[in-house]
Amino acid sequence: MIELPLTMEQFHQLPRNPAYKYEYSNGKAYLSPRALHYHAVLGLERRPVSEDVNIQPIKGNELVDLVPLFCGAFHGIQPYGSLDEATRERAARQALERTRTGGDGPLIEQASFVALDKNKRPGATIGAILVTLLPAGDPTDLDSYYWQEPPPDDCIASRQGRPHLTWVFVSPLESGCGVGSALLAAAGNALLDMGFTQLFTTFISGNDSSMLWHWRNGFQLLPYSGSRREIKKRLMPTSR
Repeated sequence: MIELPLTMEQFHQLPRNPAYKYEYSNGKAYLSPRALHYHAVLGLERRPVSEDVNIQPIKGNELVDLVPLFCGAFHGIQPYGSLDEATRERAARQALERTRTGGDGPLIEQASFVALDKNKRPGATIGAILVTLLPAGDPTDLDSYYWQEPPPDDCIASRQGRPHLTWVFVSPLESGCGVGSALLAAAGNALLDMGFTQLFTTFISGNDSSMLWHWRNGFQLLPYSGSRREIKKRLMPTSR
């Protein structure tokens, strides 16, 4: 974190860099680095689900059971990779609880699944995909990734928003074996059955394995909202 003694006027004059978060308190500016989040979209089409993977639906109250799998999957990936074991478990529990309670948008249970091991450890959970519903809007606008007002009770059934791939994670022992792609196929097919045609996603810059997985599965990168070009477009008045 960078700490600068500034007046409020000077704070407003600071050049903004999207890689930092800007806060002001008690005569000081606080600049803290933040991860760059990129967004992408997948045009849904029906895909076969690999018969080598046992895909099963999951209910919201079962998310707590995914904590050990979550910890294992993100053991070497930031921001969880730098945490000690106990802290990582608490962070995993908080992340999954946030998803369960709608902090990431209402959980679309019909499109959320777990993958179970059919061979080495029959019945053991080896992967999961959790899809939530975000409000409709410009997907390059960061504000569109949060509900400003409580979503309607029927928002999923009436498709008042866009599906978002909030979490997909696989046991390190099964990484690269097609488990994540099978989960994605199951989720995409379920969303198509519900009348949705697109699935949005978010990943952090520096998570190369996630970026490559999204690319291999057909996701198209959206413009980065923090780029100078996008900022200029938002600031420029609309031509008439």
